[in-house]
Amino acid sequence: MRPLNRRLSDPTAAFVIETITQESVIRLATQQSLPAPPQVVMRLLKVIQSEDFSLADIVDVVESDVSAAATVMAAANTAATRGVNEVTSVRDAVTRLGAQATRDRVMHQAMQAAFQPRHPALAGLLSKEWALAAQVATLLRQVSCAEIGLEDADTAFTIGLFHNVGMVPLLSAAPALVNIGSASDYYVAARHHASALGGVLAKRWHLGTAVYETALNCLRPATAGWGAWGLVRIARQVCAQRIGHGAAVDEQTLSAATLAAQEALQMTDIVAWMQEHGAEALSAA
Repeated sequence: MRPLNRRLSDPTAAFVIETITQESVIRLATQQSLPAPPQVVMRLLKVIQSEDFSLADIVDVVESDVSAAATVMAAANTAATRGVNEVTSVRDAVTRLGAQATRDRVMHQAMQAAFQPRHPALAGLLSKEWALAAQVATLLRQVSCAEIGLEDADTAFTIGLFHNVGMVPLLSAAPALVNIGSASDYYVAARHHASALGGVLAKRWHLGTAVYETALNCLRPATAGWGAWGLVRIARQVCAQRIGHGAAVDEQTLSAATLAAQEALQMTDIVAWMQEHGAEALSAA
């Protein structure tokens, strides 16, 4: 294979982008090459999956890890979740967030630590992708209701937070010295391959069936039928425009998802509905 660290013509660059992305998928989409969850995550999962766990058990696990404790404290004191008083202890933070939200925050922080960008041109995109996930999670939790077929607020937050896990390894995998051409073009190419990888990562990190199905479908516009992933597609586009994540904005995907929502939910303008009902949460995020 010819060296990739020299300047390439546009056709060659396009070929390289596709080749790098496909090779990354093949290399990374195995349980052996994807990093396993850290011990604090596995311990937290074990506690939550037990039948008789208490919040005190969760507090013990979170307090044993400095990064996890800091993450949970910060999450409990955000404008979106903070009450009248500031949380000053891990115990109070876990109580405010609840078991599932605590788990989600710890796992999300652990993923960010596990997948660090190697290519400087992709660092900004990965940072925006993390921010986008948090925005989508916040929006979906706020608008969750029977009317849109997503009643459980905790589940809505979880699938929003991890909907794009397939993008994470691809944005962190490109070697630093490789000429990837345009970072935004690489992002678009990676998005076409992110669904399968997202499914693998969702299983490896024990993210649950709802996240697995969402990760498999929400970045794949051609998926037939309707499910929570359709809502995630729409929320993703609303939030991408809001935070200025231009590479993630896809008018064609938004149009198709909006039409699907009209048929499945009998809602004429779900985008406006989401923006109206989620405005307060997004402003606080």
